[in-house]
Amino acid sequence: MQKLHRIIKAHLNDFAKSFAVNHECEAIQFEKFCTYSVISSKIGSNYEIDDVTTGSNDDGIDGVAVIIDEEVIVSAEDARRVFSSPRRNHDVEVVFIQAKRSESFDQGEFYKFKEAIYRFVSADEIDSDDPSLCAAREVLDIVLENVPKLRLGKPSLIARFVATGQYQAPRALERAKGEAQNQLTSLSLFYRVDIQFIDRDLLTSLWVSTYSGVTAQLDFFSHAPLPDIHGIHEAYLAVVKAKDLVENLLTTEDGNLRAQVFEENVRAYLGSDNPVNNSIQSTLEKPDTATRFPVLNNGITIVSPDVRVQGSTLHLSDYQIVNGCQTSNVLFENKSELDDRVMVNVKVVETGNEDVFSELVRATNSQTKVDETQFLSLQPISKKVEEYFNTFEGYESRVYFERRERQYVGRDIAAIRIFNIQTAAKGVAAMFCNRPDLAFKFPKRMYEELADTMFHYYNDESIFYAACLSLYRLHLLVSNNVIPQNSRKYKWHILALMRAILCGKKVPPLNSRKIGRQTSKIIDTVSYHNDHCIAPFQKAVKIISSIDEVTDDRLKRQAILDEMMEKLNS
Repeated sequence: MQKLHRIIKAHLNDFAKSFAVNHECEAIQFEKFCTYSVISSKIGSNYEIDDVTTGSNDDGIDGVAVIIDEEVIVSAEDARRVFSSPRRNHDVEVVFIQAKRSESFDQGEFYKFKEAIYRFVSADEIDSDDPSLCAAREVLDIVLENVPKLRLGKPSLIARFVATGQYQAPRALERAKGEAQNQLTSLSLFYRVDIQFIDRDLLTSLWVSTYSGVTAQLDFFSHAPLPDIHGIHEAYLAVVKAKDLVENLLTTEDGNLRAQVFEENVRAYLGSDNPVNNSIQSTLEKPDTATRFPVLNNGITIVSPDVRVQGSTLHLSDYQIVNGCQTSNVLFENKSELDDRVMVNVKVVETGNEDVFSELVRATNSQTKVDETQFLSLQPISKKVEEYFNTFEGYESRVYFERRERQYVGRDIAAIRIFNIQTAAKGVAAMFCNRPDLAFKFPKRMYEELADTMFHYYNDESIFYAACLSLYRLHLLVSNNVIPQNSRKYKWHILALMRAILCGKKVPPLNSRKIGRQTSKIIDTVSYHNDHCIAPFQKAVKIISSIDEVTDDRLKRQAILDEMMEKLNS
C-alpha cells in the first residue's frame, strides 16, 4: 500500500485526533474520515460516526446512511415515528460511500461497490451481519413502505467512490458509472440515482467545510440600512438577484444545497407540493410573474456575526438563514429557470449576541406551528447549561456545550470536546434517566418521553456537564486503549452504570440537592486521568462483558440495563 498523499494524511491525522479515533488503523480512520466528510455535507444535524460506518468484514460499502429530512435516521422505530405524522412530502436520500486510500480509481473496486449497493437495495434480505448495514436496510424498508409520503414519490440514491488521486474522468470509468446508474435506475426504486467519484481535492474541500466558517459575497440591486437596534450591530434590507443568491450562498463546491446554513431554521423543506411552495414555484415558471417575485414573496432572513458592505456588495461570514428555508429551497430547485430579472428580498442582520440570535430564530419561525422540541436550544435551561459549562474555562478537562450549531467553528477545539444539545441530551437520558436504550437508537422517542424531564427550568445544570465530561473521558480512554475499543458501542450503558457505581442505583430528582452531590462526585472523578478515574469505567465494561449476547437488538431494550444493574454488587 502506497503512502497517503501528504495533504490527505495531514487532514486525516487532524480528523483522527479531533474525533479520538487515532487508536484505530489507518484504513478504518480513512473510511470514517470519508464517510463523515460526505454525509456532513448533506445534513444540518448531528449524528454518530459509528452508526454510519460499516465494519471491517463488509465488502464493498464503507459508509451508509438513510437521511430523512436532513437527519440521519438509524432505527426502524424512529423511521416509523417520522412517517406517523400526517406530513406527505418527506425528502429521503440513501447515501453509500466507498473509500480507498489508493491514488488510482480502480474500475474493479468500483464494480464491487456498485454490486454491493445493488444487493443492498434489491435483495429481499441483505446477507450481512454488519449492524450499520442492517439498521440502514431496516430504515430503507420502512421508507419504501411509506413512499406515498415522500416528495416525488421515491427516495434518492447517492453513491460516492473516494480515492486519493486526481480524477481525470477516464472513458472506461465514466462508462462504468453510466452503466451503474442505468442498472440502479432500472430497479424503479429511486427518483434519482447520483453517482460521483471524489478525488483528493474534493475530499479536502468536503472535510474543511465541516469545521470551517462559511463565507460568501452577494451583490445587491438596492439596499437600505435599518436604524440602530439594541443588541444588533448592523441590519440591512436588500434586493438581490435570485440567481446570485443560489450560486453564492446556497450551493456547495460539489453542486449540492448547502444544508449547514439552515441549521438554525427549525423547519425542514416541505416540498414543492406544499401549497405555499407550489405557489412560489408557479411564480417562477411564468416570465411575467417571475419579475414580481420580490413583491409577491417575503424573502429570506440571514443572520451573521460579521457583515460588511463594500460598494454594492454584501460580505457575509458564518451566516445562517433563519427564515426563508422554503423560498431558498424552491429557488435552488428551479435555479435553471432563474435569470437576471428575478429578484428576491433579503433581510441581513449582524449580531454576535447569542440571546438576540435565539430570539430571531424563534420569532422568524413562529408563523406556523412548529414542534416545541425543535426549540430546545432556545429553552431557558439551555442558556443556563451553557453558562455552567463556561465556568470550567481553563480546566484541562474542559468540554463545551454547543447551544447553537457550529458555535465553535474556527476556535481550534477538538470535536470530542464539543457536545451539541442532542448529544448532551442523550448523555442525560442515559446517565440520569436510566434510559440508555433511547439514547442508543431512539432519539425521537427520547425527546417525546423525556424532553420535559431533562429540560425543566429548575433542573441542576450540572447533570449535562457530568454526562458530557464522562462521555469525553470515555472516548479518551478508548482512544488510548485503556479500555477496549468496542466500548464506544456501549457508551450510553456505560454512563448509566458509571453513575450507579459512583453514586448508587437510585437517581434523585434532577432539581434536587442530592443530584448536585452526585454530579459533583462524578465530575471530580472523571476530570483527571488517573486510577481513580479509570476504575468505574473498567468496572462498567467488565459488567457489560459478563452479560451474554449483548446484541444491538438487546441494547435497544430497557431490560438489559436492569440485568446489568443486578450485577453491580455481585
